[in-house]
Amino acid sequence: MSDKKSIAERILDLGDFLKTPKLAEEIKKEIKDRTGHNFNLQDIRVNLLYLLRRERLKRKKEGVFYRYYI
Repeated sequence: MSDKKSIAERILDLGDFLKTPKLAEEIKKEIKDRTGHNFNLQDIRVNLLYLLRRERLKRKKEGVFYRYYI
């Protein structure tokens, strides 16, 4: 069985972790801690934007940063 999940799918798999707004860096660390996959931060950000545009995630701005949540 192949485990070829996209970065976007891995972000959504975080489930309850995203019930409170998180920075891209926190999401990156959680994916690494849970799955051992260490993705480039820019790839995480691109996928967060992808999910935002498809209305799978929401975001709010805090200072110069965005926090993403479900």
